[in-house]
Amino acid sequence: MSSIYPYFYMIARWIIALSSVGLALAWVSYFVKTAYRRSPLAVFTSPDGKTLDVFATENIIGRTLNADISIPLKNVQKRHALLSFKSGHWVLAPLDGRIAINLQNVSRPAPLDYGDTITIGGQTLTFKYKNIDDISSKREPSGFLPTFLLTIFQIFICLCILLRFAKGLNPFIPIAFLALIGGEWAWFLVNKIFKRGKMLLEIPVLYLSTLGLAVCACSLPEELLKQIICYIAGFAGFVIFTLLLKFQSFWFKIQRIIMLLSLALLYYTAFFGSRINSARNWLKIGNISFQPSELCKVAFVISGAITLYYLQKNTLRRFEFLVYSALSMGALAIMLDFGAVAIFFIGLMVILTLRGEHPLILGGIFGAAVVGVAGIIWLYPYVARRFSVWLHAWEYANSTGYQQTRTMMAFASGGLLGVGGGNGNLNQIPAAETDLVYGIIGEDWGAIVAFTAAFCIIAICLYGFRLVKNSTSVFSAVTVGGSMAMLVFQSALNIFGSVDMLPLTGVTLIFVSVGGTSLISAWLMLAFFKAAELHKENTAQWRYSEDE
Repeated sequence: MSSIYPYFYMIARWIIALSSVGLALAWVSYFVKTAYRRSPLAVFTSPDGKTLDVFATENIIGRTLNADISIPLKNVQKRHALLSFKSGHWVLAPLDGRIAINLQNVSRPAPLDYGDTITIGGQTLTFKYKNIDDISSKREPSGFLPTFLLTIFQIFICLCILLRFAKGLNPFIPIAFLALIGGEWAWFLVNKIFKRGKMLLEIPVLYLSTLGLAVCACSLPEELLKQIICYIAGFAGFVIFTLLLKFQSFWFKIQRIIMLLSLALLYYTAFFGSRINSARNWLKIGNISFQPSELCKVAFVISGAITLYYLQKNTLRRFEFLVYSALSMGALAIMLDFGAVAIFFIGLMVILTLRGEHPLILGGIFGAAVVGVAGIIWLYPYVARRFSVWLHAWEYANSTGYQQTRTMMAFASGGLLGVGGGNGNLNQIPAAETDLVYGIIGEDWGAIVAFTAAFCIIAICLYGFRLVKNSTSVFSAVTVGGSMAMLVFQSALNIFGSVDMLPLTGVTLIFVSVGGTSLISAWLMLAFFKAAELHKENTAQWRYSEDE
């Protein structure tokens, strides 16, 4: 430890806390200023002047309110027709009802041009649209201020760690932080120069990643190089996967291959994987070990999105996805990875809800889940014991509630500003750097930094919700909604489980817990957000015209 460290930390702890608060406020301002006003891509006009707006590139036309374009007439079927935008053209296809374009009956998908009339359920509507290059000259904020405050936070976190471990310093610590800071500003310039997206997603993720590097550097310095490699691999995967998601037809063609491969990987792990702690959820290839369930989350989300896209044409596809979901969660249950089972289940419910699944089906799935939980508790009594500790950790402080009580004590001892990275005691508890990592943040860096980390999870959720709400694509809406639900729920299990507000399930905190597979998986799931953001900006330049 450097002799100036205690004096430096007295000042640095305030700068770290204030830069965290400032970053949160700056992000909120950035988020509000970049609010996107949803505009229709096209419009149907009736002879009496009434209009039906078209907001998405795939739309079910039907009688019910759940339809994307609702026409509440007796002769209109629940799933009467499908309006979609493909290869630069609008296409209208009959589903369960009859349609006519310009008074000509159509029995297969047919192009729909500007000014065409359609007849559906005895109602005649005129179709209008317009594609323009720029709908607004409003100058959007660049995100410079929150990125600048993030850099201040990172510099002082790094300096505190360097001075704390001045003797026997791990050379990868300054390299890791310099690479993180350099990488974020390079990405900022790429987004600014090419005008391909904003930093609304990246800023909270980079804040969490900074804390992840700090935890690894202080608690498991021998794992730091591996963690750096995983950050690089995760971000590279994020960029590449974002670009690949543009080719939706490719993913549609290989959907069933993805499903079969992910199931094969899960069941192979369930029966032949390595057991760490209580769960058999690891595979080892040479000196490399990874959790297949983390990577299968990506396959699960993309399979659900494609299924719901096809659901517009074939309602039987829902059962295919339900069987796939049940088999996936069954494999996770065999592994005894019940935290992952809960995460997959939340993802399933959100994916189905986003497309307006019938309440009876949702209720049936929930009922089956209740029966499944009862069966798990009956088969595995230790799960029941874990639930019995929930909200009673202090009564079992030296046994089954040991981890939770030590986490709460550590969090309290950190106060508002923390005791400094590497000065806490919680990292001596087993699995602290993964399952109890939120307590390490609170102890080492203080409650202000810990609450800002929780805010970053909320920020990811808020931005995801905006993308879902404004999405013009079923595929984009479902991938963002499903991945957002799984990431946020996983984070909630980690944070609230470690302080006894939820059962402790042993899942990781995204971008913060030490662990490579979880980190790479989280980056890949965020590619759904970025792809939807770029898709939204492309379609945001469409607007119908009454004058043309």
